[in-house]
Amino acid sequence: MLGDNVRRMRSYSNITKTRLALMVKIGRPLLNRIENGTADIRLSVIAKLADSLATTPDFLLTKHSDEDIRAEIEQREASAAVPAMRHARLY
Repeated sequence: MLGDNVRRMRSYSNITKTRLALMVKIGRPLLNRIENGTADIRLSVIAKLADSLATTPDFLLTKHSDEDIRAEIEQREASAAVPAMRHARLY
C-alpha cells in the first residue's frame, strides 16, 4: 500500500526515483525497496516522503484508487498556485 502510493504519486507528479531519493535524503536502492513493498522503514522516512510529495503520512499509508491519487496531486498543485497568485501584480 505505502509503496504503491509512493510510486503512483511520484509517477503522476513526473518525479524520477533519483530526484525523490535526493529530496528525501535516502538512497535510490531504499526507494526501490519502498516502492516494491520490501523495505522496513522508519516513520521519519515516511514523513519525509509525504513532505516531498506534498501530502500527509496518513494519505500514503491508506489505500487509494488512481482517481484519489490524481485528485490529491491536483489539490496540491492548486494550493501551490494560490500563494503565487497573491503576489501577482495587476496592471
